Amino acid sequence: MFWRKIFRRTLTALLIVAGLFTAAIVGAKIQMYTATGEDYANEIESQDIAKLRARDKAIKKATKQAGVYLKSYSRYVNSELTDDEVTAITSNAWQLVGEPKYSRTVKQISDETTIIVWTATVEVNVDDSELQNWIKRDAKEKSTIINQTRKAQEVSDENERIIEDLREKYNRATSQAEKDNIRKQMNDADRDFLANQKHVEGIKLYYANDFSGAIKLYDEALQFNPNNADVYIDRGNAYFDLGQHERAIQDYNKAIKLNPNYAAAYNNRARAYEELGQYNRAFQNYTKAIELNPNDALYYYNRGLASLYQQQYQRAIPDFTKVIELESKPDKVDNSATYGLADVYNNRGVAYKNLEQYENALKDYNAAIQLNPNQADAYYNRAVLFIMAGNYNQALADLNKTLQINPNRAQAYYLRGLIYAEMGDTAKAQADLTRAQQLGFNG
Repeated sequence: MFWRKIFRRTLTALLIVAGLFTAAIVGAKIQMYTATGEDYANEIESQDIAKLRARDKAIKKATKQAGVYLKSYSRYVNSELTDDEVTAITSNAWQLVGEPKYSRTVKQISDETTIIVWTATVEVNVDDSELQNWIKRDAKEKSTIINQTRKAQEVSDENERIIEDLREKYNRATSQAEKDNIRKQMNDADRDFLANQKHVEGIKLYYANDFSGAIKLYDEALQFNPNNADVYIDRGNAYFDLGQHERAIQDYNKAIKLNPNYAAAYNNRARAYEELGQYNRAFQNYTKAIELNPNDALYYYNRGLASLYQQQYQRAIPDFTKVIELESKPDKVDNSATYGLADVYNNRGVAYKNLEQYENALKDYNAAIQLNPNQADAYYNRAVLFIMAGNYNQALADLNKTLQINPNRAQAYYLRGLIYAEMGDTAKAQADLTRAQQLGFNG
């Protein structure tokens, strides 16, 4: 029949890769958190920077409170987040309410040492709807933000450790030359602190999709510290998201020059090469990232997606399989692969389907749905298999579920319209095909 010819012509083209849609979360609201932080400065330190450090500690305490709530809230709405995801959201989605309130206390530590202790009190807002916004982000975007946030936190922790170490050395110093040397190191540490502050502010703008604003702050961070490979990577990411892929590659190159073993830089450079259509270079860079860090599931996932998009289905399957192996380990520690296994099974299913290994494809779509009952892509792709098998009732059930999760998926209306036409229900067929056209799908 005529409709079967249309099915055969369109089913392969309409397979969906990776999940980007989710059901809406209702009842979200803004939560406010109050916290205090303390830091001090001795005679060789800047009082202004001590105030900034106190403010920074207060904000971290407040966002940590927000993270406890957000983790619990994510369970309530059936979208439980990893600790890395919670940290990424709360570290970047907070909004300061008013200005911090400061107080200062002078303390005599010894006959020769006086310090000024600064206490900062802050109020920050975190909107619960950020959970829904996070779920809508794609896997690569989530991973980028998590990596940025983690690296910045590591730098902050190391800087704090260095400052405390220098303070102890200064207290033990006996000569003026020794004190002068420590003073210089303290000034360097303060510059690193200011660089990281700009870096963190840039990440926050990046999270909000203000890529141009993020680049300006990354530029300022590099003025304080021009040898920070992390900032070059993050600035490259912002250029990448602005579509300036060659400019992004320049920053990834700088990061690799500063740290030739930086796996994330190779991974991100691969993505840029992929966007420029330089697929061999992209594959080589993904492979280099894997060589440097063979236990990071993200790099296998990205290489698998690259192969999938290039229709190298046989090559994609082992990479997706490796992701499943790494992410299924009982002792797995949360890392940059935050997308969840549902997307991986769905994408491997797409590869199997295109290799005409339909039984394997069906198993993977089933696994994706079992892991994530709101995985619209897997329902949709499974419906394609059911249509090919002539099982229209089950295909309709999956398309109905797809549209329940995402009422604006044009392709699902289109396929359901074809099924209704095949089943002789002209009115429903016309309604769905018209709706698909209204949503921009022309067959």
